[in-house]
Amino acid sequence: MSTAYCFLTLTTGPRMGSNFLLEPEQKKCLGRGVDCDIVLADPLCSRVHAEVYFEKDDWWVRDAGSRNGTFVNEEQIESAELLRSGTRIRTGSSEFVFTLTEQPPTVELHGSATEDIIRQAQVESVDSGKSALAALGQSNNAADLTVLYQLALNLLSTEQPHDVLLLTLEQILARTGAEVVGYLWVTDDGDLKPQMLLPSNAQDNVTLSESLTRIVVEQRRAVWVANQSASAASSSKSLRPYADAVCVPVIHNGQTLGAIHLYLGQGRFRDIDFEFAISTAQVLAAALARSRKHASLAADHRRLVDSSAACAELIGDSPAMGKLKEKISKVAVANGCVLIIGESGSGKELVSKAIHKASSRADRPLLAVNCAAIPANLVESQLFGHVKGSFTGATEDRIGWFQQADTGTLFLDEIGELPLEAQAKLLRILEDHPFLPVGSTKEVAVDVRVIAATNRDLRESVKEKTFREDLFYRLSVFNLKVPPLRDREGDVQILMDHFLDHFRKRHGRNDLEMSAKSHEKLLEYTWPGNVRQLRNVIDSAVVMANGQTIEPEDLGLFDAGTDHLDTLRIEEWEKKLIRMALRKTGGNVPESAKLLGIGRATLYRKLDEYKIEKR
Repeated sequence: MSTAYCFLTLTTGPRMGSNFLLEPEQKKCLGRGVDCDIVLADPLCSRVHAEVYFEKDDWWVRDAGSRNGTFVNEEQIESAELLRSGTRIRTGSSEFVFTLTEQPPTVELHGSATEDIIRQAQVESVDSGKSALAALGQSNNAADLTVLYQLALNLLSTEQPHDVLLLTLEQILARTGAEVVGYLWVTDDGDLKPQMLLPSNAQDNVTLSESLTRIVVEQRRAVWVANQSASAASSSKSLRPYADAVCVPVIHNGQTLGAIHLYLGQGRFRDIDFEFAISTAQVLAAALARSRKHASLAADHRRLVDSSAACAELIGDSPAMGKLKEKISKVAVANGCVLIIGESGSGKELVSKAIHKASSRADRPLLAVNCAAIPANLVESQLFGHVKGSFTGATEDRIGWFQQADTGTLFLDEIGELPLEAQAKLLRILEDHPFLPVGSTKEVAVDVRVIAATNRDLRESVKEKTFREDLFYRLSVFNLKVPPLRDREGDVQILMDHFLDHFRKRHGRNDLEMSAKSHEKLLEYTWPGNVRQLRNVIDSAVVMANGQTIEPEDLGLFDAGTDHLDTLRIEEWEKKLIRMALRKTGGNVPESAKLLGIGRATLYRKLDEYKIEKR
């Protein structure tokens, strides 16, 4: 009888289905203690709960003085009990079936050959709540838990999937004493592709077993197998040189991403090595999914930047831009509100990004909101959030922009368009008071730096009672004025070259050139629409140009009565000069009157006469 195969099969818990081979010369201890041969993550088990041993040509089980007793076929035993094939053993809430057979527990490889199964265990996603980490924790294996903790911390700061895999496999190699560790990943088509093998010098003569991988992927079980002969008798060619092998599926959100392999040439892995491999695979699954998502988002961001011709920094070497950049560097290190003033298209949002990037909040969110684009009846909901049922159409809770930007920066563009009621709530937040989402009774406190922007004179809005004076002073702790493009000497050329290079690549017209006449026209133009207009003009010209040269007729410059007037009518030139003065002063009528050399009352009369908006 001593030549028969004997093993215990766990029939309960997250490791249900695991097999534990029994050898006549070795007593097996069952319990919670890390020194036990079969470690049970079971709070109802004692540290050493029971013993299974071979004596007088038979297998026996006896209780080891446990707190809750040992049961055989649901009867509590007082002394050693003889085991027969099919006998059920219960220790605490863990139940086993004893099997005595002439055949070893096997797994088919390549459809016919077999390998001895030492153990197998169901593997769950970490998010399922059935993590094998709990088994390590309850087994009091502090060393392995510390290693996993350090690995998890390192993986949190690792962004590339390749580096995530490398860190994890290096840790498994070092911790388990395996001779070879590797990873096979499952493609979207279900194919298996080798992705990494350690040590690197094993890549020329080691092949990871696809047969073993398919078994663990299909059954979602970790498998620990012993090569019956560790020789050519094994039909799984990749396992022939190895006496011991462990394969663990890597599962995340119900999807199998791949499988980890561990091979030994001689000897056996330990039970704790098997548990460690399962726990590490679960940590890897979460880290790998996160890093893949990060890589995908980074690629999407690069494509978005490429398609929008966004600048990584403020482009321009003019004195006006030099002064602005100097102010940005000073304002960025402070923490007060910033008010950015500038004409439409001058780059106010880009200035806000530069401030955020140079601040201590650079690693946290920067959200941009166009206040003018929010319907008046939804402003509070968009900025501060709402709870389900708070108004018609509120079918679910919504987190507002302020909560989304918590610990980061919120850019409020066109701040002058904010309704008075929302202005009052904004003022409370800027004064460090918590706020109530619409319909909520629970206050919310946030830490957000607000950067506001406008193309109008808020001081005039304060006089007209359309903007709160206290909010104006609270927002304008720091004031930055973005110069219009016409005042940025030399920057038109720099920006022209930047946008031309970008749109030639984007539209596949790398051989396209700018004619001398077109170049001269662009430099002479006053750019009422600022940098945004220049960008759009270049984009359109690259698309519309015939042949290899951009000609003046391709530029699409529409003066709209503001530049290059083909008339000598005084009133048309007056309109042009008044508009220029208003743009230069940000809509400030008294300052515009001084620039024009006329009285303020005269300018107000002409504004009404020519129906010119003050902003």
